[in-house]
Amino acid sequence: MVMSEKIKPEGPDNDAAAVNPAEQVPDWLSNRLRRMFIEVMDEPVPEEFKVLLRQLEEKERGS
Repeated sequence: MVMSEKIKPEGPDNDAAAVNPAEQVPDWLSNRLRRMFIEVMDEPVPEEFKVLLRQLEEKERGS
């Protein structure tokens, strides 16, 4: 059992699937996170990472 499961109260009100995530995250935080992730997505992929991906693809084709 995970620590969060031990301290999490039981009952239908605490069902994570029933809770709307938009209600839990304030608009200001949601907007800030969205901007941050957009900035990260716009960053170029480092050349070293591209090399590793090519090596992985070559290895997979060779098997």
